[in-house]
Amino acid sequence: MTKPAFRGRKDHTAEFERAVTDIIDNFIVDRGERVRAVAALIDEYVAEVGVRPKPQQLERLTDYLMYEDLEGDRRTNKTTDEYPVLSERQLARRQDYEYSIDLANDYDTDGRNRTKPARRHRIAREERFVDKLSRQKNRARNEQYRRDTSPGPVTPYATEPFVQAGGQADRWRESLSVIH
Repeated sequence: MTKPAFRGRKDHTAEFERAVTDIIDNFIVDRGERVRAVAALIDEYVAEVGVRPKPQQLERLTDYLMYEDLEGDRRTNKTTDEYPVLSERQLARRQDYEYSIDLANDYDTDGRNRTKPARRHRIAREERFVDKLSRQKNRARNEQYRRDTSPGPVTPYATEPFVQAGGQADRWRESLSVIH
């Protein structure tokens, strides 16, 4: 079984893409005529192939039909119309100015933010400064600790008065036995 042909060609998707490009390049000024030409092209494709065209080509045709709304109308307040239509660029610009509805959960009726305060994260430069300062303090603290815990000078306790104290306990014991 052979694939269905669109306008006599075997590659119907490529031929439809070329037909869409041709219809867009030959811009029709009247919107009604544009709609009829696009509808005729789609109907011809569906009648011959049996399925709808690819969504990318349909989107191109839709943008072509809505040329005045998307490209021709440069008003910034198009949203005041009954059925507003924005181009992708205008929609992106609008979203840049809007705030998320999630932010409204954190504010009370007085307009005060009632969320738990969050600490600001330091930037890389601040982190480097804090690291440098803490390394200096740690170095000084370690030096002081080494000085405090290092063994001190050896002092000999077996000096002359200490040697003379030898046998003192025996002398005390004898003096106590005499008293009793």
